[in-house]
Amino acid sequence: MNGNNQPQQEQHRIAERVAHFETAIDYQGQAISGLREEMRGGFTRVDAQFSRVDAEFVRVHEQLMKIRTTDFRILLSICLTTALGTMSLIVKVYGLL
Repeated sequence: MNGNNQPQQEQHRIAERVAHFETAIDYQGQAISGLREEMRGGFTRVDAQFSRVDAEFVRVHEQLMKIRTTDFRILLSICLTTALGTMSLIVKVYGLL
């Protein structure tokens, strides 16, 4: 009698283990789905931060271009003034005109 009962107990134990594994797999699937959603949300936040940083870089670049243009104009005017002043000094000293 004990021999006939043993396979049923093993089948019952196997059924319990399978049910336990199925439950664990379901919980893992839910955890993975939650993790996936959190990661997507995190990537969305990172993308927004990158967009903000990129916009800041564009703004700074535009300001640098304006400053560079202004600096070039000032430097060119200084060079021209110095060249014309030196030429007029040479003309006056040597009395060429």
